[in-house]
Amino acid sequence: MDWILHLDTDELIHPAGAGEYSLRQLLRDIPGDVDMVVFPNYESSVERDDIKDPFIEVSMFKRNYDHLPKDTYFGMYKESTRGNPNYFLTYGNGKSVARVQDHLRPNGAHRWHNYMKTPKEIKLEEAAVLHYTYAKFSDLTSRRDRCGCKPTKDDVKRCFMLEFDRSAFIVASTATEEEKLNWYREHVVWTDKTINLKLLRKGILTRIYAPSVIIEGLKESGVFSSVIAKAPATLSQDKFLASIESSNSSRASGTHSQPPRKIIRNTDHQSHATVRKALEATELHEAAVPPLSPPGPTMETHDNNLIVQSR
Repeated sequence: MDWILHLDTDELIHPAGAGEYSLRQLLRDIPGDVDMVVFPNYESSVERDDIKDPFIEVSMFKRNYDHLPKDTYFGMYKESTRGNPNYFLTYGNGKSVARVQDHLRPNGAHRWHNYMKTPKEIKLEEAAVLHYTYAKFSDLTSRRDRCGCKPTKDDVKRCFMLEFDRSAFIVASTATEEEKLNWYREHVVWTDKTINLKLLRKGILTRIYAPSVIIEGLKESGVFSSVIAKAPATLSQDKFLASIESSNSSRASGTHSQPPRKIIRNTDHQSHATVRKALEATELHEAAVPPLSPPGPTMETHDNNLIVQSR
């Protein structure tokens, strides 16, 4: 295993710019001295309120700030947000893929870190994480049911870090079914075709069909059902580690990536010096990287001219 990433169940990797639309090829071409690769995230922009299978039915996405000219991003900010708190409904700081190496640790769900050094990180200019957030109307209530907070502006801060998530939770907890659907249509569903076309022409929105075509093909061929049927009910730690080691040993040689690393268990005979040093180093590390909203505009006046700047 050469690389590791954290991907949620409502996300897919979009390896744009790689030969054969291959994540493996994309990572194989990363320079050997790079420790981490950031995939900026694109956010799903659903056009209907009755989506059942987002990975197949959704093809329109809002592009990340990092993949847009700044003049376009801030110039179209109002049309892009449609009255919502931020440019994206949820996070905008992408996901990081890390090269497997000693002392690696997760730094929240969005980044990785290393106990013993400052990792070298690059950001991709074409590839992205596709985030299918609130792509189904039922996502409103499913998120509500996972949280025990009271539906008040103060209490929801215990469960949610982003403003849209907080608002959605309160609506899902207090509104009628009709009110929830109307709120969902107003804040999530992109029904104005004129605005959609304008933002598509400006590059704010984009069409991405590859994931839908691939997943639909896999479903029709029976691959998904076959994998699920063959999957064991449980997988012990020993079997999991053995499967990883077997996978590493069978990997083809001659790639540009670093050699696969064998996973081993700690034993009583190992030196504790490195462990102590790593624990001491953690005291200097910042808190885990949280989900962050994209940059927003601040309005300032200068010489009677209106200036739009990033926060």
